[in-house]
Amino acid sequence: MQHECLEQVFYLFYNQLSGGNRGLQFQKYDQQELVFHTKPINTKIKFFNIYEPTSRNKGLELIKVHFQNDIHIVIGGGDGSIMWIVGLLLQHQIDLNRCIIIPLPLGTGNDFANTLGWGTTVPADLFGKNNYILQNYVEQWLIGAESFFDVWDVDITLKKDGFISEIKRHSNSVGEIKILLKDSKFHKPMINYFSLGVDARIGFGFDKNRTDNQFCNKIVYCWEGFKKMFLKTPKINQSIETLEYFDDHDQMQSKLLFKTTQNIGQRDSITIPGNPINLLCLNINSYAGGLKNIWMNAQYENGYKKYDFHPPSFSDGVLEFLSFNSILGIGSERIIPGQATRLSQTKGPIQLTFRKNEPLRTYFQIDGQYFSITNPISVSIRSCQQLSQGKIRVLINKEGIVQ
Repeated sequence: MQHECLEQVFYLFYNQLSGGNRGLQFQKYDQQELVFHTKPINTKIKFFNIYEPTSRNKGLELIKVHFQNDIHIVIGGGDGSIMWIVGLLLQHQIDLNRCIIIPLPLGTGNDFANTLGWGTTVPADLFGKNNYILQNYVEQWLIGAESFFDVWDVDITLKKDGFISEIKRHSNSVGEIKILLKDSKFHKPMINYFSLGVDARIGFGFDKNRTDNQFCNKIVYCWEGFKKMFLKTPKINQSIETLEYFDDHDQMQSKLLFKTTQNIGQRDSITIPGNPINLLCLNINSYAGGLKNIWMNAQYENGYKKYDFHPPSFSDGVLEFLSFNSILGIGSERIIPGQATRLSQTKGPIQLTFRKNEPLRTYFQIDGQYFSITNPISVSIRSCQQLSQGKIRVLINKEGIVQ
């Protein structure tokens, strides 16, 4: 036991399907370990496959009996893999207050990893000669800085005839399937962003045509964006009736997050400048696979001045709301920053209500996972109720942090 105390253990859960199957490299060490001679103490990595129940359950059981106060968990995958593992930790009644999450960006977008300074991609060979590349990562993990990271609950309520669809792959086939819902309600945690509108429709088409190659996937995404320029998707002012926030006692406030118009005999309606194609709710300072500083570069809504807003943070319990006026604006943001419009900052909880009197089909995304939604009633976003103060512990790379 004394010898064990002289080692730093990292539990690495890898998604074998992420990033053009780069995670498959870890299979040769599945349920095994590697020891690195690092200073001031030696380091041990234990490998577990997220997709294999036997492998991942073994890793979770080892974490349960981990005797040190802090448990370092490396997640090799995309943004979706992060909350997958967090959910499994909760299911196994593992104390999240002891766990420190470290992302290894194997996915397509990797905005979570990018926000924490770990970049948006990894080398094609994650080991290198004599495991030199992996040891470089280990040494960075050892000197990383700990922080807290906000997690949010997204809850969607639908009409009785409403439904949500997603794209699923089965061996050699790809298809759109309806998600089985209980009481017409849908729940999913969010760590990066929620969006509604055309950008989610682009991603929905991308999911149908994604490849096993990370670079090719970026080309597919651009092609889907080009195609959607010629298809009609409900704009935000056509699909949303109100966007309101609650107080700490769950009492609805009369104030809307955005400028409203008064119509005699009617409820105030949401009016977002420019008749935008999407509504984007950010928890982080990175979007769409590394598009960063989007909030700080955004234009200001009429009536707001620069000092009305403050810089975003993934640990401040505050969400940022923005919009884009066109697909071209989203696409050109990387080259010409400032295409988005700032709308509001709020700690929530918030509730978005859809128009009631007409059938509606639109699209939304949560952390880069895309959905089609038909006949929704509302979306609420609040601090995650399952986590202490709605936060997880994470490790940041201070040298690579997104400013």
